[in-house]
Amino acid sequence: MEKEYAHAIARSLTAGADEKKLFDGLMRHLKSVGRVKLLPRILRELKRDLVRASAHAPHVEAASEDDAAAAKKAAASVGIAVKKVEVNPSLIMGWRARLGSSLVDVSAKRALIDIYRNITN
Repeated sequence: MEKEYAHAIARSLTAGADEKKLFDGLMRHLKSVGRVKLLPRILRELKRDLVRASAHAPHVEAASEDDAAAAKKAAASVGIAVKKVEVNPSLIMGWRARLGSSLVDVSAKRALIDIYRNITN
């Protein structure tokens, strides 16, 4: 039941509904049907949906701020467009982009890991 409420709220918000009116209407409805105790579960489901959406959202990481603009442009050329590039110093050099289950890794970290595996195996 809480999943249906959460999905309906998410759809309404993406359609541009007024948040205050939406919340007031939800509270009136829940009170009228005696389901106010569902609020924590609805919130939990909304948080889960947010985590799921962010996991599937395009994501680009660069090793430094200097590489960020180039990483954004290179990722866009392979079809992964983002608004913001995150800086991840553990990449050492280069960038990494992810869209769903596709990963494009052009970082020195990946190259060093591959060299290490070749030497140790």
